[in-house]
Amino acid sequence: MIYLPWKHQKKKVYSCNISDNLAICDINTIRNWVISQNPTNETSTHWWYNELPINIYDSFSNISKCDTIFDMFKSGEYNSYNIDILNDMNEIYISAPTNANKLNDTSDNIFYTRHIDGPFYYIPFASCYRLIIGLDDNREISTNFNLIPEVHTLKKGDVVAFDFHRECHYITKNDFEPINKDFRVILKIHYCIYPQWAFYFGKLLGFLTILYNKNFRNLFLYTLTTNTLYDKIVVKSMIITTKIVHDIEYYIGYNNISYLCLLIYFSLKTNYYIFLFGSSFIHYFRMIDSISNNCYNLVLKRDYRLYNCIHILQLMYMCYSYNKFSFITSYLLLVSYTVHMHHLLSFVKFVLLLSLYDNLYLISYNNLYVFSHLLLSLKECYYKMST
Repeated sequence: MIYLPWKHQKKKVYSCNISDNLAICDINTIRNWVISQNPTNETSTHWWYNELPINIYDSFSNISKCDTIFDMFKSGEYNSYNIDILNDMNEIYISAPTNANKLNDTSDNIFYTRHIDGPFYYIPFASCYRLIIGLDDNREISTNFNLIPEVHTLKKGDVVAFDFHRECHYITKNDFEPINKDFRVILKIHYCIYPQWAFYFGKLLGFLTILYNKNFRNLFLYTLTTNTLYDKIVVKSMIITTKIVHDIEYYIGYNNISYLCLLIYFSLKTNYYIFLFGSSFIHYFRMIDSISNNCYNLVLKRDYRLYNCIHILQLMYMCYSYNKFSFITSYLLLVSYTVHMHHLLSFVKFVLLLSLYDNLYLISYNNLYVFSHLLLSLKECYYKMST
């Protein structure tokens, strides 16, 4: 909610590599202990941080407090932020070898589904990050962040961090890489990051995230031990809900939904022009700001497409309200036979805008709307041509 839709949003995915000798020693200690526990080949296995024996507990703690990880965050936008470690969520996670794993584990299945891990998108001023740290020579399993887009295949010491409640992702198998003949072992470490003045927001987000993660994990473990019709319905509902939550962010964006809802609320309380002026220019600002920040990703395309569509629909509604739609429609149908569809859409917007020009009242909301769009469209064209 703290990001305006036209503001360039820095990506919420970080990566680094742990190469410190002491940290590598701790990584080897944890992996050797995991293999010595003889984990099952049938399903994935995990150990909570608080359940580990003292020597493995200490090695895990050393890695979570590694300077490389904190420097990774502080080199970005979190230089002066508080960083809390959420130990109650931290765990060792083991995937069975590919030749043994039949993907009958529900928790594995849902990781292959495009999803967002947490539901607390709208808690402002704080972020919860999940770090995944590779402990072996994994080449087959990759983590895909499909809105950036980026792909990370984590080997020993490789780290990727992403916003637990906001980042779309899923895992895939790389068909062109050698399969993992041994267990894939990773650490999942979690941090809550917030500015000092947002102390209570950070603590609230950390508490809710821990509570949600434990309940969600317990639900998974319960569905693995039972096979009733009710449990199958629960699992199916969880997967469908996961896809819906992901697709809303992927195709619309929760930030855009919150902004548009605020505009609708204030326009209903006051005047429609608040929604008109508040939503019709976003696609220009989004494109211009993204070009100036060298940001070409799916988030840009999503936002530009959404607000451009809202702009065109409002243009059509305004022309229809002023009884100018029939003339414009017939004129555009004539032009459409000779003009490419992409150019036709730009031409449609231009004609609709000019039709709203008011000759009688030079200083009016309609004329301000028309002139603003013409100026911003010229500026957008200039930025596109300059790059």
